[in-house]
Amino acid sequence: MAVTLELLNVSKIFRKDRELVRAVDNVSMTVAPGEMVTFLGPSGCGKTTTLRMVAGFETPSGGTITIDGQDVTNVPVNRRDIGFVFQNYALFPHMSVFENVAYGLRVKGGREEEIRRKVREGLDLVGLAKAENRFPNQLSGGEQQRVALARVLVLQPRVLLMDEPLSNLDAKLRIHMRTEIRRIQKHLDITCLYVTHDQGEALTMSDRIMVMNRGKVEQIGAPLDIYSDPSSLFVADFIGQANIIPGKVLSAEGGAVSVSLPDISVSVRAVKDASFVPGDEAAVVVRPENLLPSSGDGMKGTILTATFLGGRMEYEVALESGRTVLSFDPFLPGKRMWAEGEAVSLLFDPAVAVALKA
Repeated sequence: MAVTLELLNVSKIFRKDRELVRAVDNVSMTVAPGEMVTFLGPSGCGKTTTLRMVAGFETPSGGTITIDGQDVTNVPVNRRDIGFVFQNYALFPHMSVFENVAYGLRVKGGREEEIRRKVREGLDLVGLAKAENRFPNQLSGGEQQRVALARVLVLQPRVLLMDEPLSNLDAKLRIHMRTEIRRIQKHLDITCLYVTHDQGEALTMSDRIMVMNRGKVEQIGAPLDIYSDPSSLFVADFIGQANIIPGKVLSAEGGAVSVSLPDISVSVRAVKDASFVPGDEAAVVVRPENLLPSSGDGMKGTILTATFLGGRMEYEVALESGRTVLSFDPFLPGKRMWAEGEAVSLLFDPAVAVALKA
């Protein structure tokens, strides 16, 4: 049965070169039963340290961690009933796939018949039912990752923790494996924390994302909310590609803000909980896929680079105001293509843009 996981004002302070470094700074969040929450952020933002504190590998400097209402802040790792999938699969090279998956069950002690049943169910779940007699060096990276996952799942942990488990795989396999992991997590209805710095992984796999920066939580929300309503310029820039276009506020009413941008004035949504007054500096966030190159009205600029990406064209445009932005245009045979050095105007639908404090 899925459980609730709660972090309340959790902090971690390390001593580094005689200085105290606050690696995790008052992180609070509640993970609902069966929910998959991804910690996302740049290297060194505190996401792995937070995960290791939940696992029990690190002791918090402050705050409490509870699982199903039970305080586990100072409970040893082996008594937390948590499954941890590492970045480097940590398989035993001298053991078969079957023995690798059975290892944890054998340590716990149990009837051989029961262990065999659980291992076969685990391998079946990850699609490796026919590989039980092979050894890790006979497996691909994706198969090794599945064995590491099965080894944790057969123990039926209350919470599943995963630390960048797909970072060693090639791009195509990563996309396949993130779908598989999400399928298994939903099928088992297990509460899961997942660490990554890959935005694509976070957006496609998570029920909610916690964006971290310098040990602090920048924003927690559903992938669509974070993508369309970033609460800060850091989040806007980190989740997906964002064009952040500076402008001046002309007027503000309700949740709408009229902003003067290079060559155009637009009325856009104000980010939640922000209040603007005329004359304020604002930053309008527009996603590249919402910018359309045209030869008519719009923000005037020059094509710096034109890159063919298969299903779309990516244009880098220098605006006359000195700002460089990216524009994605779906690639269709016979469609107007823009060349480097050409003059262009950029337009966007104001409904898909959002204004933040500059």
